[in-house]
Parts: sequence; C-alpha cells; structure tokens
Amino acid sequence: MSRLVIFDQCIARPGSLLRDHLIQVRHSVEMFLRNESDTLRRLAGLAGICHDLAKSHTEWQDYIHLKKKKGPNHSACGAFFFSYLGYHLLQGIGEWEQYKSEWLWLIRDIADHHSRLHNLSNEAWLKCNDWPSLDLAGIEAFIREQYKELSAVRINEASLEQWPKEAEEAVEEALDALQLGYGSWKSLHLMRKVQMWRHITTGLIAGDRFDVKQVTTIWFDKYAHQRHLELIDNYCKQNQNHSLSAVRLQAQEDIMTQLLRSPTERFYTLQMPTGYGKTITSLKIASWFGEHQDYQKIVYVAPYLSILEQTSLVIEEVMGEEALEHHSLALLEDRDANDQRTNGSQLAVESWAHAIVCTSFHQFGKALFPKRSQDVLRRAFLQNAVIIIDEPQILSPDVWNVFLCGLEALSDLKNLKVIFLSATMPPFHYGLSKLPVPLQVSATSDHDRYQLLLEEAQDEVSLASFLKEKEVTTQAAILNTIEDAYRVYRNIKTEQAYLLHGLMIPIHKKVLIETIKRELKQKKRQYPLYVISTQVIEAGVDVSFQHVARALPILPSIVQAAGRVNRHLEGVALGTVSIFPFYREGITDTRSLIYPKPLQRITDQLLQQQSAWRESELTELVQTYYREMFRYNTFEAAMAYIRDAYEGQWQKLSNFHPFEQNMLTLPVFVPWNPKEEEQKLLPKSYSYLRNKFKVHNAEAIYERYSDKEYMRKLSFEDRKQFMILFNYYVLNIPQKKALRLVGEEQFLKHHIPILQGTDAYDSQVGLRSLFELTDGFI
Repeated sequence: MSRLVIFDQCIARPGSLLRDHLIQVRHSVEMFLRNESDTLRRLAGLAGICHDLAKSHTEWQDYIHLKKKKGPNHSACGAFFFSYLGYHLLQGIGEWEQYKSEWLWLIRDIADHHSRLHNLSNEAWLKCNDWPSLDLAGIEAFIREQYKELSAVRINEASLEQWPKEAEEAVEEALDALQLGYGSWKSLHLMRKVQMWRHITTGLIAGDRFDVKQVTTIWFDKYAHQRHLELIDNYCKQNQNHSLSAVRLQAQEDIMTQLLRSPTERFYTLQMPTGYGKTITSLKIASWFGEHQDYQKIVYVAPYLSILEQTSLVIEEVMGEEALEHHSLALLEDRDANDQRTNGSQLAVESWAHAIVCTSFHQFGKALFPKRSQDVLRRAFLQNAVIIIDEPQILSPDVWNVFLCGLEALSDLKNLKVIFLSATMPPFHYGLSKLPVPLQVSATSDHDRYQLLLEEAQDEVSLASFLKEKEVTTQAAILNTIEDAYRVYRNIKTEQAYLLHGLMIPIHKKVLIETIKRELKQKKRQYPLYVISTQVIEAGVDVSFQHVARALPILPSIVQAAGRVNRHLEGVALGTVSIFPFYREGITDTRSLIYPKPLQRITDQLLQQQSAWRESELTELVQTYYREMFRYNTFEAAMAYIRDAYEGQWQKLSNFHPFEQNMLTLPVFVPWNPKEEEQKLLPKSYSYLRNKFKVHNAEAIYERYSDKEYMRKLSFEDRKQFMILFNYYVLNIPQKKALRLVGEEQFLKHHIPILQGTDAYDSQVGLRSLFELTDGFI
C-alpha cells in the first residue's frame, strides 16, 4: 500500500493547509457569482473545493515539501473529482437537466485552470487516477463537512473506478444539450451564454490566484471623478493660446451637450477629426459617467503601443493619475508604498487591478475571448468600467462583428459603458443589436487644415524628386510596403531624412520617433526635413507636417494620413496631402499586395469625383466608403464561431486576433545599440530594466538570456520583466526570410536566435538585408 499523507495535514503551499485554500476558493467563487442562482453558486463553489483536491497526492506533497523536482498533474484529477461530485449534487437536488451544461463547463475549467482553455470535447481528464496515493477517506470526510447534500455519496476506490463509464454518458448528454442542429439561432443570445461561461471561469481562476497572492486596489468614487473633470477643464483652458484651442473647446462643448440628450445608453461613438482632442474628450465623458452614474474604472484600448504610451502620458499630465499599462513592453514600475491604488506584482498587471488601465487590442481581445486560464483575470475587476476603444477601424473587418457581439454581451454582464473613438468610424449594425449613440463633430470649411490633391502616378525616383521640389520645410511620404519606403528613402539622398517602418526593433523605433518629434519642434530649420514611412506613422504618432505624400491606399488610411498634416492648425496656409498611385520601378502596383481589390475600387470611385478635397468634405466621403464596403461584404461569416463556441469548440473564438495575419513569422533578436546622443531618448522603463539587470548593451542582454542557469534563478516576476527588456530587441520576420537570414540550425538551437553580423541591420534603415525580398510584408 502506498504511503499516504493525511488529507487534513496536506498543504497547498508552505504555510497554508490545502483544506483552508479549498474552502477559501469556494467562498471567493460563490461571492463572485453572488448575483447568479443559488444552484449555480453552489455548483461553482464545489468546483472551487475540487480544483486542487489532487494536490493531496503523496508525490505532489513531496514536491511542495521540496523532496521532488516535479509533482503529478493535479488539474485533470480535480476535474474528475468534480465531475463525480457535481453530477451527484445536481441529481440529488433535482437540477441536473437545468445545469448539466454548467457542470460540463466547470469540469473543463478545472482541467484547464493552469493551461490553455480547451474545447469541451477534450476528455483527457476522464480517466482513473492513482487512487491509492490519495487519502480518499479524508477527502470524503472533508466533502461531507462542506456539502451535507453529498453525505450519502461514497468516495472510495471502487466508486471512482466505476465512474468513467457513467461519466461518458453524462458528458454526452450535456454535449447533446448544447447542439443546435439545423435550427435558427441568434448570435447575441449565444454570445451571452459563452460570456457567462467565461464569467464562471473568472470566478474560479480569480478565487484560486488571489488566495495565493492578494491584490489590493481601490476604485474612483464620484469625488475623484469630480476632481478629474475640474482638471480636464483647467487643462483645456490653459491651452487657449493654441491655434486650434477655440475649435477644440467648442467641439468638446458640443459633444457634452449631445451626451446629455442620451446619457443612459451603453454604447457611444465619438467621431471627431484627427487633432480635435478625441482622447481628452473621451476622458471627460468617462469621468462624467463616473460622477453621475457611479462608474469606477476607465479602460483605454488602442491598436498600437505608440498610441497607448502617448495616452498614458496624457492621462498623467491632464488628470494627475498614473495609468496601469498592459501590453508586450509594459512595466509596472515600483510605486510609493503609501499608494494603495496598485500592487506592483505581475498578478496586479494581469488582473488590471487599477482604476485606469491602458491596454492593447490584443490584450483586450484576450479579455473578451480568453485563450489561457490566466487571461480571464482581467475580467475580475472589470465591473462598472468605462471602456474607451481608440481607432476601431484598424481591427480586421473579418473579426469586427464578432468583436462587437462579444463586447455587447460582456457589457451587459459587467455593466460597462463603451465609447468608440475615430475620425473614420466603421459601421456597427451587423455586430450590435442596437446602434451606438453618435457623438459627432465634423470639420467645417472655416477651420479646414488641409486639402487633398490627386496627383499623377509616381515611382521611387520621381517621388523623391516630387518631394524635393516642394517649397516646404517638413514633409512625410507614406508608402504601402517597407521595400517601397526603403527605395524612396534611398533616392532622397539627404542627411535630413528619416526612414520608419515595421522591420525596426521596438527600441530603435521608439528612439527614431522621439528624434523626429524633436526635429519637428525646431522653429528655424536650415534644411528641409523628410520622413519616409510605412503605415506606422498613420495612427497614434502625434506629429504634424506641412505636406504628406501618400501612396494610394484605401480611404480610411488616407484620412488617417491626412491627420499628420497641419494637425494643430499651426500653418498660415492650408497643408497639403498628395495622393498618387505608386508603381515600384514604374511597373509593380504594390497597393494590391496590401489592400483588397474591392476596397480599392470603392476608394477610387469616390476619390475620382473631384480632383481636390478639403478636410470638411471627407467625413461624408468616409461614411459612404463604409456603407459601400459592408454592402459588398457584411463580414458575417465569422459569426459562426459564436455558434461553434456555444456548442463546445471554444478555441474557434479564443483564436481571435485583432489584425489580419497573412503569414507566419519567426522571432529574431537584433543586437542594435543606440548612439550616445540617443541615450537621452530612451524610455524610462527601458532604462530602469537595463539598470536592474545590470546589462548595458544588447549583446549582454542576449548573453543573460542564453544563460539557462541565470534565467532559472530569476523569480517569476523578474523573469517576466527581463523578457520585457529582451523583447525591445526582437523582430518578428516572415518565416522564409528569417530562415534565410539566420539559418534553420540557429532556430533549432535557440528559441530566439541572435542576428549575427552588423551589415544586416542598420542604424538608419533597420533590417536592410530583406528589403529586396519582403514581397509586401509590413
């Protein structure tokens, strides 16, 4: 007979008895689901009791007492225990028919509570375990103590060995209940069901994680929101000497007047021209909801890190609040010990345990459709939040309707307010059951900042000449592919030119953008400034040029690019946006490598109605574009994923990605080091990490990464922070190109290989060795 550890003596972690942990998780789950039915709360509470029961296994106890390096998997066994006990609980109280789906959901949640979230059909948990290594008598006594309804249920080796045969039938019955057959179904109804599933998952995972490590936070009350409103108003008034300030103040006043006509809806669109102060206006709206409707939290969501970091600084400057940033390069810096708003742990970051959060589309997508159990934590503190979604048109059209449907279901569940911000707002009527309340200010002819001119076709040589002939001092050219941008840059041939694109490592790109911003602030310029870029500069980079030349894309991109021209009405004359077809070497139309043909046709038909357009004329043009776009394709095919998820194929939804992914990529570490004069442009968080880990160049960072012993000794949180630093140097390169550049052998040897040799990556142009081969890669 195996050596047993008495159940009541088992520990969950040093200093904590297993039984105490299970009871605490039960209470946490039931509290989290306090607004649900008594039966659901009781069933979910039982899941909390069962989820770590298998940690009482002798070998797992040896592991936690440091007698073994690894313990047996406890999640599958915990799911097995719950399937047995949960079934008998529901049968005993006569609720099996009504709650068999929730029973199956919770089985899956326990099996996955330290891993990826799998489909319901995955039955790897349904197997007999090493019962002689568990104190079944002690477990039975513990369960009876917690659940009187289960006092007649035996927990012994014979009953557990018999259970898989009965369980298979119960699982099949639960799965059958979820099958819709050929009947009609409504996407929002099913989405509400699957969002409730993940609400239950959140209760279980949060109960488990927060019992292990406490996360403390407080939310904004109405008085904090009142203070924020005063600070926002003061900030706007202090900037009245700005050229565009009167226009912005009037626009903000008009928006707030519109809001007061419909203050109780869930969804709003805030549509303002670029540079009119959308972000600050949205923060004012969110604070107004907080003061008058008891909303406690603001979550700002954007597509690009540049927008996120910029908005985080605006929040600190305008509202006097530090936002918690959650994205791939985010570091929660140490706070003052007296500041109780945040907890510096990684758990606090992942659970968004803060009153203001700035996060990415990618991270927010994981809140809607979590891929791993840890992802659901960001839903734990989402109740009564105002969600601000910036530049939603950048989301892939293929997932747009699914995203909206998921957001509507979650907003009902969590009492959310949602505000969409954009100058080019996509349509909502295929994804939401009710259209958002429009809050809109259009540009007027009195305050036009630019005119848009349609020009003759260009190639890399003629475009360089076209830019040089312009009698202005600041210009940008935005091309559709990296190779196009590189070719134009190469033909400019001047020291006052910068190249910006997606094949630059994050830290290089940050330094370059800061350099460009500083150059643009110079009042007196001896030589003209040229910035040659891909779409990187179109959204979220607060820069303003006198002239922007844009290779013909689709209409929303044109409007976004135009937002970089005379942005703050700083010029006496109108700025100019030149739009032209671009043919690489005068032959290849690279536009078609990036944009679908039907959207090109819609754009061309609309633009060709006139040879010139003023800013105030573009609002209606964009609305027409989106009407035509969705008339051509409603993008409703992906809505079938909602049905798949409801029927148990969760991974159809959890593979949600906010951007189109046309090719596989591989990560490569690029050892680029900033010059001495660029050191002062480095982000504070980057410098903090470099000092913390005592590495002062890229090669030293990679050396530490390659030292397995060094990485193993780092704590979990330190390892996460080190990888943030490491990822400042990582490029994701198309697979074939990466293998050609680094070699297959290096990828087999290192998970992320280092790029050897200095000629492949250049301080001016980035990864230049692939420009002739990138085939349209952005």
